[in-house]
Amino acid sequence: MKHFLLGSVLGATAGLIFSCMKDDKGNRPGKPLKVEFDGLKHDTQSFARALKKTKQASQELNAQMPEAQRTISDMGDDIEKYSRHIQPTVDRLKQKGEEMNQDLENLAPDNKKA
Repeated sequence: MKHFLLGSVLGATAGLIFSCMKDDKGNRPGKPLKVEFDGLKHDTQSFARALKKTKQASQELNAQMPEAQRTISDMGDDIEKYSRHIQPTVDRLKQKGEEMNQDLENLAPDNKKA
């Protein structure tokens, strides 16, 4: 434990002395690290904002989901009602088509005789 504390104190002292030194241009050695740290901090904040927006959008989608399901259900009901409404017309058209096919078949043997 004594060696750990001694190493920690010596390391902190060396770090403090090293951070106070300047190079030929007057820059401290930790300056590039500070730029990297600031960039990381900015990226972390951007990620946190994006995550917050994503959560908010998810909540809004979940809130609107029942309404969308109701709308889809209503559209299905409307299509079913329309289908029942036009079914008699479709049946009449089908019957007329069959009658026309029979008439054509009846005419076809007459055409073969001629």
